[in-house]
Amino acid sequence: MARPDNFFEVLAGVPVHYDRLAPPFGYGTRGKPAKFYCLDPFETELNECFQELWDICPLGQAEVIASAGAWVEKPGFHGQGRAFDIDGIFWAGKGFVTLHDGFQGGDRVFYYAVEAIVRRHFGTVLDYNYDIDHRDHLHLDDGTAIGFQPGSPSRVKFLQGALTHVYELPVKVDGAFGPQTEQAVATTLGTLGIAGGIDNVSVWKEFLIRTAEKGFGIATGPVAEKNPLELLHDVYAAIDRTLTDTGLKKQVEGTLNAFANHDETQAWLNQYR
Repeated sequence: MARPDNFFEVLAGVPVHYDRLAPPFGYGTRGKPAKFYCLDPFETELNECFQELWDICPLGQAEVIASAGAWVEKPGFHGQGRAFDIDGIFWAGKGFVTLHDGFQGGDRVFYYAVEAIVRRHFGTVLDYNYDIDHRDHLHLDDGTAIGFQPGSPSRVKFLQGALTHVYELPVKVDGAFGPQTEQAVATTLGTLGIAGGIDNVSVWKEFLIRTAEKGFGIATGPVAEKNPLELLHDVYAAIDRTLTDTGLKKQVEGTLNAFANHDETQAWLNQYR
């Protein structure tokens, strides 16, 4: 496929840089501003993914996304303008580099928290456990449907890694959905209070959001402290994310609005505006 006309330089408000250049713009750095080409609908999916990552991660919006590329003239979904590679993400107080934090074990809890959010938006995600070629980046594309498939090695390896590092239920990371993994999944879902099987899409997506929240909560490294106004915005975002399809949203949002709009609350929040 010819290079798409559509391109982006920013995703969810954050500049995207290319980091596969000669030093000082090589892998593991913030790289250099560049244009990334892809199909327009795929760009929309990327924006939604990273926006949710900023909403869930306590560090908030990042400063730079470092990437190995999107459209590339080769077979597969990169050649279709429907794939993207994440090399790293840089916040003011933390740098996340996939090779260092994943394969090399720098902060695997944080790695799996990030990957959990990515998997809520893309069916195909290849991480450091998938094969040697993906040790230094997270590949994502929309070539398959979102959801857990016990016969998919990439999905099973992610699940096994998350169980081991985020939930501290060590299982063999081999890509086979066997009795040990199945039992660990049942234990985890029970602890989280999630009813249903992991192969149910809604269960899978709920498991992913809970994995991200737990992972970001226990990951190592500095976490930016949010002020009360930012925390209030997080509560509204959580209501939209979890209660949109329920009858509770209006009631809960109404109660929060009454609190947020109270004169004394507004006077208190004004110092953070």
